[in-house]
Amino acid sequence: MNKLLTLAVPTYNMEKYLARCLDSVLCENQDFLEVLVVNDGSKDRSSEIGHEYESKYPNVIRVIDKENGNYGSCVNRALAEANGKYFRMLDSDDWCNTDALNRLLENMKTCDADMVLTISEDRKDGMIIRRMEAPCSVQTGHIYKMDEFDGIALGYQYLFCSHIITYKTELLRAIGLKLQQGISYTDNEYVYFPMSKCTSVVYYDLPVYQYFIGREGQTTDFRVVVNSVNQIMSVLNRLLDDFEHHKSERSSAVCNNQSILLDMLISWVYMCAFSRFGFKLRPIIDNLETRLKKDESLYMMLQSHQIKTYGFDAYGYYKRTGRYVNHPLSILHWGMSMVSMRLRKSLKL
Repeated sequence: MNKLLTLAVPTYNMEKYLARCLDSVLCENQDFLEVLVVNDGSKDRSSEIGHEYESKYPNVIRVIDKENGNYGSCVNRALAEANGKYFRMLDSDDWCNTDALNRLLENMKTCDADMVLTISEDRKDGMIIRRMEAPCSVQTGHIYKMDEFDGIALGYQYLFCSHIITYKTELLRAIGLKLQQGISYTDNEYVYFPMSKCTSVVYYDLPVYQYFIGREGQTTDFRVVVNSVNQIMSVLNRLLDDFEHHKSERSSAVCNNQSILLDMLISWVYMCAFSRFGFKLRPIIDNLETRLKKDESLYMMLQSHQIKTYGFDAYGYYKRTGRYVNHPLSILHWGMSMVSMRLRKSLKL
């Protein structure tokens, strides 16, 4: 049976979570699903657990054991071996809503869009604390031309998230997608690069991805982010190089969609540098701002987004007050400052 979807599951020392992840993908339409568990040199029982599932579900789950190379190397390996018409990632400490995944596979039997968008839910202590879904202006099941699907105009601020995006496998291979190896945050490269070659996109109102919040050492933990700014900058610089060289060749919708992701990454860097944890990162900000100002159109685009960058807000707060964003006495003032700024902007004061 032809596979409709390949799920790449990068795995490193996730024995505590991997079974939950794999149980969640076993659904009525599982014969149309391929799950590639890429064991990234784990030192615990992750490989053993993966192989146990492979032996039980050989037509669905396959384990690839490899030496450690970090997240990007796992995605690269999975993409090279994928058999599904579509391709996406599922982190091994996260899981799928089984019913939503089943319905997604059902929809994929007739879907031919280059990009498929779904919903991601952030979960902490068993509760949904954030739901990444499209605004009501986006019709579920409607196939849009990519050139008319403008995330800025639609107010769709979650377009930067790999948890909601599925791409056609042949598209990823056609552009020669290769994520950087040896560093984290390369899922942003998966989001960014294929956008420029997509011709169509569809959104399904299905909460497929369940993102687990609470694991120690998660790459989205603020202290981890601060200590990983050089890795974020490696990804950001690669994306900025591409955007600066090719934005004139792309539609305004594609540029806006890609700039949402650039905006988010830049915000992360600013937030880190102007927090009380990031006092050593000022030179990175100086270099980044110098680079951005060389491309005035990009700089102005980021500053004028309706989805306003928290990075520039953090920088402005630091300039005005001399306090860092995460200083215990500054968070409330910073929040009030942002609210005031947005109100003044909306009222044209």
